Amino acid sequence: MFQSSPPLTGGLFLCYDIFDSKFIMVYSVRQPYLKNHKTHDFHKSLEKEKRIIQRGDHLPVIHALNCELENRWGFSIDYDSFNDNYGNDATSQFKNKAGVDASFDLVDVKTRKVKKEGFTIDYKFRDPNAKWNDFLAETVSQDYVRFNGKKPIVAGWATCQHKINDAILYILPYHNKAALIMRSELNAGFDNNRFPLDTWRRKTAKNRGYDTISYVVDWDRLTKVCPSTMIFNYE
Repeated sequence: MFQSSPPLTGGLFLCYDIFDSKFIMVYSVRQPYLKNHKTHDFHKSLEKEKRIIQRGDHLPVIHALNCELENRWGFSIDYDSFNDNYGNDATSQFKNKAGVDASFDLVDVKTRKVKKEGFTIDYKFRDPNAKWNDFLAETVSQDYVRFNGKKPIVAGWATCQHKINDAILYILPYHNKAALIMRSELNAGFDNNRFPLDTWRRKTAKNRGYDTISYVVDWDRLTKVCPSTMIFNYE
């Protein structure tokens, strides 16, 4: 991941661009903001996600993922062990913050023996009206610089080290498309500066008291940097 310089004005980051073989400067909170973007509310977004799960809108994605796992890895999802994690108890909330939105065992297609116990995923739902066909990776979850805050910058789900999920299930409802990305490969990609950080790729979402920063990643680059990635369509 990119490393921040000493706290200069404007929330400056120094990043090494391996594609241009030079250092580039990226301001963490400058425009462009996401077009027509209203102030984001994390708790409202979480409630929307809960409603998606309660309606079962994600189940066609899980079914299509199971087919991909069978074809590519020879594994299938043990549905008896499948568990969505959106309870209101302390344990569920802890898991959710740690990136564990769902868990299940992976079993051998033929023998049904468990090959991976407790495989964990973090759901990332793109806005159902969003027509963009790309992967938007959140690199900074909370940036307080624009508000003259002295709080430390909080890494986003694409770069942070405290998440414990095995993979991210990224879902684009508008395109009936999804991708399974291994978290370790995604983290390593940013750690090793393998994703381009051009200014036009940076998207800033306004929140209450902080900004969230994401970068647009093309599918070709994502699969090159994260070779285990599965991209598939669902009905």
